[in-house]
Amino acid sequence: MTITTIKLNELDKREIENCYIIGKLAEESYDLPRLGDDLKPITFTSKKEPERIVFYIQPISPEPELLLNRLGKSPSEVYISFDTHSRRYFESKKLNQAENRLEAYKEHLENKLILFKPRLTYDDLKSTYHYNIDLVFVDDDNLEPGTYFPIPSMAKVTTSMRFKKILQEGKPFQLPSYNSYMDLPEFIVCDRHIYHFTDPDALRKSETNPNTYYCDHPEVVTEISLPENWSYMTKGVYKEISFISYDNAIKIRDMEGKSIVDTESVTKIVDGTEEVKVDIKKTFNDSNDSITIKRTTANNNIEEHNFIYRLDYLARKKKLTYVLEDLINFHTSLKTSRFTILGGMSGTGKTELANLYAEALGLKINNRLKVVPVKPSFTEPSDILGFFNHQSGVFMESETGLVSFLKEAEKDPTQLFMVIFDEMNLGQVEHYFSDFISILELSGDQQRLELVSPNSLCYQQDIKEGISIGNNVLFVGTANFDETTKDFSNRLLDRANVIRLDKPNFIDSKRREENSFDSTSQYEAAEGNELKNINDAITANLFNDWVIEEKGLKALEDAELDLLDRIHEEISSLDSQTGVSFRIVKQIGHYLDNIPLDEDNHPMMPRHVTFDYQIKQRILTKIRGHRDQIDQLVGSYDEHNQKFAPGRLGLIIADLQEEEELSISVKFLQQKAKELMRNGYTL
Repeated sequence: MTITTIKLNELDKREIENCYIIGKLAEESYDLPRLGDDLKPITFTSKKEPERIVFYIQPISPEPELLLNRLGKSPSEVYISFDTHSRRYFESKKLNQAENRLEAYKEHLENKLILFKPRLTYDDLKSTYHYNIDLVFVDDDNLEPGTYFPIPSMAKVTTSMRFKKILQEGKPFQLPSYNSYMDLPEFIVCDRHIYHFTDPDALRKSETNPNTYYCDHPEVVTEISLPENWSYMTKGVYKEISFISYDNAIKIRDMEGKSIVDTESVTKIVDGTEEVKVDIKKTFNDSNDSITIKRTTANNNIEEHNFIYRLDYLARKKKLTYVLEDLINFHTSLKTSRFTILGGMSGTGKTELANLYAEALGLKINNRLKVVPVKPSFTEPSDILGFFNHQSGVFMESETGLVSFLKEAEKDPTQLFMVIFDEMNLGQVEHYFSDFISILELSGDQQRLELVSPNSLCYQQDIKEGISIGNNVLFVGTANFDETTKDFSNRLLDRANVIRLDKPNFIDSKRREENSFDSTSQYEAAEGNELKNINDAITANLFNDWVIEEKGLKALEDAELDLLDRIHEEISSLDSQTGVSFRIVKQIGHYLDNIPLDEDNHPMMPRHVTFDYQIKQRILTKIRGHRDQIDQLVGSYDEHNQKFAPGRLGLIIADLQEEEELSISVKFLQQKAKELMRNGYTL
């Protein structure tokens, strides 16, 4: 408790309360606040009605600067909390039901690392701040003596090559779980590398965005390969932040690293050709030789990374909460399969994302964009296409207007068209969508939608010829997964990426809204990304130029194929009709090859992250059913201890010894295990 006449403004208070701190249960001392029956660090309050438990947390990692500098809080001053303040957490651990509650709470907190966020309560009468906590979780690992250092991580979407370029050019970057109210970080993790900022002046905080930083001195930054035992070195891992002990921090400082400015590059555009000159310093070569890499840059075309930035800008402008990896994942899925399903709980922005993507392409409703609201009564293809009247010899088009729309696309193959099937699993997809499922199996000129039998007496010649579904038509479906909808068959899932959008937390969403942009210049200045020809529509030729042809199994590395083989063996051992087909494996390789490249021809997402997405979207979505059917594959979840015990698939992933590389799939399996535990089945 600190007495002060200063009261923080709402922004400062909010950002302080968004900082993560590692603490431990305080030691018994006469300096502890006298709020309990005795001076112990966890005890009953002196007020017996109602009987509450009070405990004190000693911070052992850095605290927000404002707490120390403006409010005068001492690092030795403890945070105060009550069992009622963290009721939801303790109830999830069943501690409130223990016969000896005080002993159960003590056993749970003592000698453990406690991750929390500060909570500040101002007493106007006493001009006093009470330092409380928002308990995140208690780490099961035993407490090591000494202090801990926070290590923020870049978002998964950022590759090490891209991050190095951002640092070298002094462009802004964001640390999602580490805001500028904390000390400048000494280490940042990105794409299996640690970046060590050996000089505290190397980084600079943004004056406007609390999660944004700039690198002013890249020459003092070294790149270190992530140690093999990194998962054992880190504690309190949560979102994009982890903590290491003082001893481990010393070890990292002593590790051999490579300066990120060992090579310098100068880029210029000459007559539509980009020349990248790379000077090789004597540290690598005694000569001053240089190499020049050329790649064609068409001035009138929009490069793929510019389109991704356009998509991101439009989302930020509209105050939508999609992260960049969602946008890249959706774009790459459409490039490689032409039919993508957006799933998730109601209200997560599935239809909004499809419409946003159409807008970025330059499409509008009734102008190369068709939205088909699916009804529960849809049971056969005629519900979305229409039917042929044999008596009159006339094809009667459905009220959806889909046939006319596809005819228009057939006549204008240079332009892109998109069809959105909204809430597509309200009806039985395999029935009303069966004609399209068959077409998706074919390629090139074979993708023709037959509306009437060739021998039928049809007076409409264009209908009798059918409709060629060219590579200028994209199909998107949105779907909820609950008791009101129909399941997708494995046959359909074999032919589509199923992207399940997660709901971001409301605080992060609020931040993104506050950091929205009204103009392209604002976006370019804040993000350091170029927006090129933002009002130009994307043609079918340009879109298809972005697509790299399928290479089959050659697109995958041996280690990736081995993992897919092992996953197939486990799944097919329980159900011989389910597994990882050749079609899926080839499409996974096609997806990995088609991740967009940034302005330096580096993938915009790390390969292991994209591989992780594909395992979740192409394979794990097919694992559903009752507990006694699939629990051996999925694993089990202990709600009392909040522990996930992986099944056969999880153990395969754990064998990789780089568990964080497939964290998306592990998280998905854990969610399915929770559903099995609570419902007895998973969808």
